[in-house]
Amino acid sequence: MSNGNHRETVITGGLLLASGLTLNYLFERHNILKIWGNSTDPMSWADLFYPPLCVFLSLIGVVLIALVILRTTIRQVLLYAFAIAFPLTILYTLFAFAMQFIQTGADRLGECPGLYQAAASSNVIAESQWRPGRPALGCELQRRGMFLSYYDSVGVHGVTDKAAQQQILDRLAEHYRQAHTHPLQVVFYEKENWSVRQGINGITFGSGSPSRIIRVVNIG
Repeated sequence: MSNGNHRETVITGGLLLASGLTLNYLFERHNILKIWGNSTDPMSWADLFYPPLCVFLSLIGVVLIALVILRTTIRQVLLYAFAIAFPLTILYTLFAFAMQFIQTGADRLGECPGLYQAAASSNVIAESQWRPGRPALGCELQRRGMFLSYYDSVGVHGVTDKAAQQQILDRLAEHYRQAHTHPLQVVFYEKENWSVRQGINGITFGSGSPSRIIRVVNIG
């Protein structure tokens, strides 16, 4: 491989690696690409596909750079890069899906009680129809991105006023700084969809349905 090809391949590898990391940041943080828009869930189909794509791009970049350092010919570099990156990406995808299934939802880090109390202390959240006597909010653990980073996801229902939302965000941000929790994703829902019905035998039961997301804010 000539010095010119050597340099071009290294640059290409570096750009692919940077592209994978950059795309992962943009999608994971949900700051620029609001893929949750007009949805009832901050997760979307894109959350299933972008981590493997970012991993594949990054792996191709790393392998290209490594093979150039080993002085592999240009034809072998391209062949080996795909031969190594593709099966590793498949293994990563299977592992990531397994981790998402096992380690999301439940508060495995024990950070939700403090976050719940911090959000509730704003005194602007309406009483929950699902759990009377408690604010209409919830908390769960999520894992996002190609690195399966931990996020505490706090859902707030029925707070549509921006000033009231900011009060909640300020309390959560303060708790985040003081307690050093994992990053937060605060999801504001339009309302809490919960209805109570009476069955034929006179027993009442409740049922809920997803509500439209009006705002998503990341803290940390």
